Amino acid sequence: MNITCTLCDRARTLHASGGWVLETSCWGVSPHPALQVPGWVAVQTLRHTEGLGTLNTAEAQALGPVLSRVSAALARATDAEHIYTYSLGERVRHTHILMGPPGSGVRGREFLDRLLRRDQSLVDQLRAERVAADVGVLLAGSGSAE
Repeated sequence: MNITCTLCDRARTLHASGGWVLETSCWGVSPHPALQVPGWVAVQTLRHTEGLGTLNTAEAQALGPVLSRVSAALARATDAEHIYTYSLGERVRHTHILMGPPGSGVRGREFLDRLLRRDQSLVDQLRAERVAADVGVLLAGSGSAE
């Protein structure tokens, strides 16, 4: 069976270009694929999976340490008190977890609603790129997640 998956395609491109913020044997971390919101990243499996229940043992064991490292790096790079996480799998059926701080003076449900609606007022491309670079540096210096 040949699966067409936008996140699998994106993973191949990021791997070839060295575009990951963090890449482990099971997980890749990149800036949010759909919206350049400062501090927002996607944590995704490198192989095609369609939810947490489809992870293999290695992927499942690595997930907690990866999320912890990414959350700490995001908090430090953005000076945020809270890092939000969510995973819906509705638009793209590939295991991915979106993470980042609230922003634009909005928090909680209102912020997440705007993020899910892909509200362009949240976008700041230059700052998003700077934060992603800072997060990459912090993750490179924080040791192995596996």
